[in-house]
Amino acid sequence: MSQAQNEAESPTTISLPAIVFGPVRYPIGYANCVLRPPEETAVLGESELARKGGDSDRLLEFANGEKIVVTARRKPALPEGVDGALAQDGDGSYRWIAHRLLAAYGERVERTGLAQCSADTAASWNGLFSFKAEIIDQDGKVKQGSEGLRPPQLGALHAVGAHWSISKQPATVVMPTGTGKTETMLSTLAAFCTSPMLVVVPSEALRDQTMRKFLTFGLLRRLKVLNASAKNPVVGYVTKRPKSAGDLGIFRDCNVIVATMSAVGDGKALQFATAISNMVQVLVVDEAHHLGAPGWNKFREAFDGVPVLQFTATPFRRDGRIVDGTVIYSYPLRKAQEDGYFRPIDFCPIYEIDESSADRSIAEAAVEKLRQDLRNGFDHLLMARCVSIERATAIHAIYAEIAGDMVPLLVHSEARDATSDLERLRSGKSRIVVCVNMLGEGFDLPQLKVAAIHDLHKSLAILLQFAGRFTRSSGEQIGRATVIANIADLNVSSALERLYSEDADWNVLLSEMSSNAAREHSRLISFMKKSQRLGEKGDGEDHSISHFLLHPPLSMLAYECKNFSPKRFHVALPKALSVRAAWLSESGNTLFFVTRAEPSVRWSRSKSLLDRQWDLFVIHFDETLKLMYLSSTDHSTPHEKLAQAIGATRMLSGDVIFRALGKINRLLFQSIGVKKHGRRNLRYAMYTGADVAEALSMTERAGSVKSNLSGNGWEEGRRVSIGCSYKGRVWTVEQGTILELTDWCEKVGQKLCDTSIDPDKIIEHVLIPEELTAFPDKPVLSVEWPVEILGQSESRVAFVKGDAEYPLYLTELRFSELDAAKGLLRFDLVDSTETAITSLVLTLNDTDGFSVTSSQSVTIRNGKLESELGDYLSDYPPLVRFVDLTEVDGNLYIAPKHVQKHLVPPQSFESWDWSGVDRTRESYWKDGTERKDSVQWRAAQEFIAKGYSFVFDDDSAGEAADLVCISEEDDHIRLALVHCKFSGGADPGERVKDVVEVCSQATRSAKWKWKFVDLCKHILSRNERLAKDRPSRCLNGNITQLNKFVRACRLKEVRVEVYVVQPGLSQRSHTDDQAAVLGASASYLKETIGVELRIVCDE
Repeated sequence: MSQAQNEAESPTTISLPAIVFGPVRYPIGYANCVLRPPEETAVLGESELARKGGDSDRLLEFANGEKIVVTARRKPALPEGVDGALAQDGDGSYRWIAHRLLAAYGERVERTGLAQCSADTAASWNGLFSFKAEIIDQDGKVKQGSEGLRPPQLGALHAVGAHWSISKQPATVVMPTGTGKTETMLSTLAAFCTSPMLVVVPSEALRDQTMRKFLTFGLLRRLKVLNASAKNPVVGYVTKRPKSAGDLGIFRDCNVIVATMSAVGDGKALQFATAISNMVQVLVVDEAHHLGAPGWNKFREAFDGVPVLQFTATPFRRDGRIVDGTVIYSYPLRKAQEDGYFRPIDFCPIYEIDESSADRSIAEAAVEKLRQDLRNGFDHLLMARCVSIERATAIHAIYAEIAGDMVPLLVHSEARDATSDLERLRSGKSRIVVCVNMLGEGFDLPQLKVAAIHDLHKSLAILLQFAGRFTRSSGEQIGRATVIANIADLNVSSALERLYSEDADWNVLLSEMSSNAAREHSRLISFMKKSQRLGEKGDGEDHSISHFLLHPPLSMLAYECKNFSPKRFHVALPKALSVRAAWLSESGNTLFFVTRAEPSVRWSRSKSLLDRQWDLFVIHFDETLKLMYLSSTDHSTPHEKLAQAIGATRMLSGDVIFRALGKINRLLFQSIGVKKHGRRNLRYAMYTGADVAEALSMTERAGSVKSNLSGNGWEEGRRVSIGCSYKGRVWTVEQGTILELTDWCEKVGQKLCDTSIDPDKIIEHVLIPEELTAFPDKPVLSVEWPVEILGQSESRVAFVKGDAEYPLYLTELRFSELDAAKGLLRFDLVDSTETAITSLVLTLNDTDGFSVTSSQSVTIRNGKLESELGDYLSDYPPLVRFVDLTEVDGNLYIAPKHVQKHLVPPQSFESWDWSGVDRTRESYWKDGTERKDSVQWRAAQEFIAKGYSFVFDDDSAGEAADLVCISEEDDHIRLALVHCKFSGGADPGERVKDVVEVCSQATRSAKWKWKFVDLCKHILSRNERLAKDRPSRCLNGNITQLNKFVRACRLKEVRVEVYVVQPGLSQRSHTDDQAAVLGASASYLKETIGVELRIVCDE
């Protein structure tokens, strides 16, 4: 052999593999122990070792003093003086066939058992672990010799030791992804010698990765916190569920056992939970936010008395609940960013309503971002996340089409070459991976910096942490992460809202890019980000106060103010009040801050017993009106000194405050406070319900003044509540964001400064409730469900009669007869076939005021609650509305102080050509037959011609309207509710009843303006339940369009139009009675939802 050949065959160094004892087979898994890690060693010499038959093996002498034979034999006998045997594979790598360390360890196991060997190993760790912190230089790097644990790792480890010193109760450690959770687990094992330790993880991929870490104690030796002489643990991993107690030996024999939740916490495995808990000293749960299944909870309950340690990146489970167990340590995302473990994330929202186009839009945006990052020199990869293999396959095809040069990979649990595919990803040969959910939350590939969310399944916080984590070793080629998602998807938008509510630090870390479509959302984000925090002092509790999470009640005091000096607020605060967080938006002229006070409790004289009271202050300057609004959750004082310090001069109070009630239609007072002056005292009384009428008459007398008023009504088409006090405070029962509060303040301020609003005139038109002893003898417009039912989802309410069940959306209340003399009002509950399910009677009486009785035994089911219908309506009475818009609610008659005459504007009428229409035929579908000469068919064709892409025939009891017409425009959604009525009188249009019926339907449909999503659900439910009677009820478009409309309505305004179509009504010669009914209905719609009633008729 020449010298050149010898050098080629005998390299100067060789890579020796790890010496591993195992795998030891168990019925449910395997166990291994690394006796020596892999190493690079120099080859000092090579010779030949003769063997029987004339063949020879290579004998290598290494710098570590060992002599190792390289052989092709499977079970070679080691000659004296030879330490081990290696086999060389085809790729040039080596593997151990035998070694003296393996033989010695095997003999120990044979002699004492693997369980004793593991116990000896654990005992040897005592004193070998060092609680040492790393030292970072100015460049953010760890100098050689200054290695140690990171601050979150060391903090968590000390917290674990402190907790275990006094308690065995379950404990939770919160550490964001990338801060070193696994090394903290390894340190827990080494520092506290907690063996056997059961580690439970959510997935097989994370099980294998965690097992590999424990085999060698991960980075602990390199970080100089574990002595180099420390023995490695015996590590088992569970691959199957146990079937008998005899399968549990692996839990007894190992130092660490790693298992998935499904392997030990599901199915028949649960019966062995107690036996497993008796074999281990500690249960460690990784990614604890995955917990929540009933089976898993039962498994953990079996570990009562055994320390349970839960590690998680977020304390919120997938179901939104908090992971139970005391949080002993929580390392905030804010600190993770400050310490360099986490970088801010760019959230790039797209807005695509059409589901069929959404995936392509997401993919195109993600690929463009990846190409941009690569052009900028960043070594980034793209991860597209899907919820199922079927979805991933379809989406992979999109990426293959638009970015074939990036070699998109498809990785999921059933993929055969997943390991080799991931290696192609690591090497950069592929730049895109499409996966189901994620590549495992413990998957370590920092280049994955572009995340495309095609399906949102798991916690959004975890996905963002996965993308945003940053390792110091990744170098300058790794930039900021970008997450792309479709905010038209309701799941994505609600997940973002949960994200901000679960952790305050996300408002700093998630850099949300504005979306033109999400106008209000973008405005709020912009306002919050421009609000600068004043001062940074304070404890961790203060840092948890996020201005994104502040949700103040809408209330305020108004002050005159010319010069606004918000930074002077602190000089006027009482000493007992501590400011814990403050923000100033200079561009928005808004200051808001949170205070804390610790007053003594009233029921003790002890100085050590203190209460804790938190309050929020919001101060906003209206530059146009020169008013300053002060809102505080502390109502004990008007805070005049605070207002004056900032620049206020005079607080508005007195009668001017009652201008806040102006421009509110159908205002109904719920309570009135009256001050009555006497010679020697001032007496105050509060009046509610029917007593409001008495209170109002008092305010008209000398010597009595209004103190405060509260009520509800309609303003700008929305239901509103309002309250105001003579002393100056104005409030509602609502809460909102800081921006919503300042907007509300400015609207109220405009009314306070409007001298055309006369508070006395407001009261003239207010609705007054009075107790009834007899019904008014006037025409009834409609009988409507009480608000307690109208506020529910239609799918939650149903009526049961015998074996039959009638959902709310297939029924309605229909007026039958009013007997004013006897104090009786009869009405029916009818189903979709116009058949009465039961007849009901509302009776006035002297005992309870009123009662409702049912002719049949009918049960109302509201969610899980059930009640007899008559009893339910006796507690929550239906609303009876008369044609003059007065109302009866139970035994309360609600009418304005001065009844108005309602007129119909001439422009509300619209005459059509009714040629070819049988005016006595209302419904398009009747008795299984289409009727294209009907009023409804004529109306449907008209609205289709007007461009409505979706026209639905909703005719029958429980309808929203005869026709529901929807069309999506560029910046809004058009919704037309069309109510049709045939001509039933001897002379066309003469009968008032025709107009009453169609106007009743119109007024009842007002509720749908603010319930568009519910309207779409209503249509879908009725289409499914009534489909057997006829072909599709869609006269234009199809039912699948509803989902598109629902997605669009989140970011587009819904503009409602209400039509009554009555061909028997004459525009030129309708009667006064008909005009009165039409006028009342038109006034109601205008005053409540702000919609003009459009009347389609004949000439």
